[in-house]
Amino acid sequence: MALQDSYESNDSRYQSYGGRWPAQTFVTSSAYIIESVSLYLYRDGDPGTVTVSLYAADEAHKPTEAALATMTMTGTDLPNGSGAVAWYNFVFDTPYSLSNATEYVIVTHCTGVNSSNDVNWRYLITGAYANGTFVYSADSGGAWTTALSDATFRTYSPSATYVDLAFTDTVTFSEVLSLGRIIPIGFTDTVTFSESMTLSLGPLSGTKAEKYTRRLVAFGNDTAYYETI
Repeated sequence: MALQDSYESNDSRYQSYGGRWPAQTFVTSSAYIIESVSLYLYRDGDPGTVTVSLYAADEAHKPTEAALATMTMTGTDLPNGSGAVAWYNFVFDTPYSLSNATEYVIVTHCTGVNSSNDVNWRYLITGAYANGTFVYSADSGGAWTTALSDATFRTYSPSATYVDLAFTDTVTFSEVLSLGRIIPIGFTDTVTFSESMTLSLGPLSGTKAEKYTRRLVAFGNDTAYYETI
């Protein structure tokens, strides 16, 4: 994993349970693929199912429309009790391509029913993070309130990613697969080489003007490894 954006100062906790949904916004320092987020937290009791999601932010710093990436987990797998507070990494089901200088929102919630069965996300009550802010909902995301606080978070992109080679015929690509080969990708997610091997480069998104580039760093046994450049 490669660390991208983060904020780590904290002096208190926000208790998430039932309809209490905490969230933290951040403005990307570059364009990158977000694979996971780490939050500094702990649990009390059994918080049930925990969900962490990524949303686009509106002009009021609040989540908008459908989640861009999400993951769910069993809450009892989180560190138990304030003495065990730790950075816990939440890996999204599907990575998502973030745009540069754009605000996004990390939202958490759980099915725990009270403050004895909750997730405690550490945050700084009087926040000092210049590129985002803390927001929260008391009604399961129906309405959101902005606070002068900031919650702890780290975002990560893949440091190395692998994809499988599928033997399919689509568009013929005239160049031979080789180490160091730089592949510009437009509004598509496959490239076919002259050997009739299609290299899938994972989920891509964006406007037609955007391009994504990968560099092959190793391949063999029907698997190719690439890095984002």
